[in-house]
Amino acid sequence: MKQVVTSYAKVLLTMENVSEMVAEAQKTFQNCPELVDALSNPTISEKEKFAVIDRLFPKEIRSYLKVVCRNDEMDSIIDIFSEYHTLQRLQKQCVHAVLEYVTPLTETQLSAMKKMICVKTGKPEVELELQENPDLHGGFVLHIGDEVYDRSLRGIIRNMRKSLIRR
Repeated sequence: MKQVVTSYAKVLLTMENVSEMVAEAQKTFQNCPELVDALSNPTISEKEKFAVIDRLFPKEIRSYLKVVCRNDEMDSIIDIFSEYHTLQRLQKQCVHAVLEYVTPLTETQLSAMKKMICVKTGKPEVELELQENPDLHGGFVLHIGDEVYDRSLRGIIRNMRKSLIRR
């Protein structure tokens, strides 16, 4: 399965100027799981599926999606798009990081965060995904691959609680 996903992702990498369209298509599929179900459903005709693809997606990516659909791999489309982004970052020597925050960071803070991530990872570029998370109560949590840097108020309270329990 992983090999199939990677193969489809590599095909996307060969296509020019599709990065934004892939990101938009990925959002569409993630926001509407019923769409993946419909395009994977064997009881719906290929003609109907292709009509939906033609209505929803830009022409530059339609034929690609139709091939995925025709080959009965549409249920893997989100994994394919994720793998595409991973391969794209590898090509650009770019690291992906996720920053959970309560209060949006200023441009200066974001720039400093990106520089720090580049220094920690040794990569020249960073793709920083921002996610608002009020449950942190303050501060931030930074995810870089498997590493997690928790500088949130929630994390501080959790650590204090653990410390008190151990005593």
